[in-house]
Amino acid sequence: MGFPEASYNILLVMRRKGLVQMSFGYYSILRVLLFGGKKLLAQLILTSFVKTYGMSDLSVCKIMVNYLCLHDVKKALLFLSTMNERQWSITIPVSIFKTLTNDGRVCDAYELLVGAENNFCDMNVFDYTIMIDALCKGRHIDKALDLCTLAKKKGIALNIVAYNSVINGLCSQGCLVEAFRLFDSLERVDVLPTEVTYGTLIDALVKEGLLQDARLLFGRMFLKDLRPATRIYNSLINGYCKSSLLEEAIKLFQDLELRDLKPDGFTVGALINGYCQKGDMEGALKLFIEFKSKSLLPDFLGFMYLIRGLCAKGRMEESRSILREMLQIQLVIDVLGRVDTGVESDSVENLLILLCERGSIHEAVTVLDEVAAMLFSAGENSSHQVMPSIYNGTDFHPLSSDTNNIENMLKICATEDGEKQQLKDFDSFYTLIHSLCLKGELAKANRFTKLLMEL
Repeated sequence: MGFPEASYNILLVMRRKGLVQMSFGYYSILRVLLFGGKKLLAQLILTSFVKTYGMSDLSVCKIMVNYLCLHDVKKALLFLSTMNERQWSITIPVSIFKTLTNDGRVCDAYELLVGAENNFCDMNVFDYTIMIDALCKGRHIDKALDLCTLAKKKGIALNIVAYNSVINGLCSQGCLVEAFRLFDSLERVDVLPTEVTYGTLIDALVKEGLLQDARLLFGRMFLKDLRPATRIYNSLINGYCKSSLLEEAIKLFQDLELRDLKPDGFTVGALINGYCQKGDMEGALKLFIEFKSKSLLPDFLGFMYLIRGLCAKGRMEESRSILREMLQIQLVIDVLGRVDTGVESDSVENLLILLCERGSIHEAVTVLDEVAAMLFSAGENSSHQVMPSIYNGTDFHPLSSDTNNIENMLKICATEDGEKQQLKDFDSFYTLIHSLCLKGELAKANRFTKLLMEL
């Protein structure tokens, strides 16, 4: 039924004329309204429905169950229990679970599924997989495992997509032993691991510093006739570079190219970090220039490593030049825009441009470190499409917690004649103050706020 409001108007006309109205008409209209998200209108019609037919009508009870499932799962389960005592057969449609999951209420969907195990329509493997994935992404791994058990009890053979979700969920919560137990059990249930399975486990091992184990698992992929994609190479290359094993990272990068795989911005950024950690800025610059000639630039973190490394060596003009180039890259601008919570998406970008123009590279590095700490230390994705968890283990040491650095940043905002240049607004600096507050440095945050008020 595509026009529930019009259908309801017809029912109203029929009621005014004293014509008989079938409960099924109400039921059909309410179902469409409920699953179409028009809950207020559905509630009004439901009230009329109950008044007209009472709770002794099965159609009324069915739609009441649907309504309660979408509004209050606990009340829905109590109502179902009452209906079961009457031995009334009421089944919950699969669409209820899909709606709850899509609305971000996967825990409610889980509670309903477990609590009304005998009252829902048969779910297929795809329905279970969607719920398991949502539970894992919400860090409800125990519930996801319970759902796997329930699916098995119902005779549903889960596919590798569901198992990949669970393995990723276990890894993201540091449960590597359990993840590998599940991985080792896949062959016993005739499920073949995929590149995604191996990639998730390799990345988890890398983040734990278990590079040798990660490399062994990487080699096992080839024995299973699986070909690692660039993102898996990236995970290992990043791990080697962070562990100051640049030579191993370069060997892996060379293997990537031999297999006709294309490096991306994350690959370049990770290698630049490797050179910077060794203090080899010539090597980092050479790599940057080489890939730039191939129209491949590093990601945000790669630029940050290079700028910070050059700045630490006192090579300010080169650092300034790289910063200026970085601020012309759209992907970098997009990353900076994510900092400002929609108030003014380019304010951090403008601040960096100002600092670059003033030649205040140390202060620019302060801002870049804060951006990295806010976005990537929390596990946000890079601007490139790589595995989200690659960034989770990145260590940053923001410099902006030093009040002197903050004051210096404000001082350079003065014009040449000594008058303070009016920056856009307080919101431009909100994220820096917010970061200090999160770290418990309230005195410094207050001092920064007072200094800003003087601008």
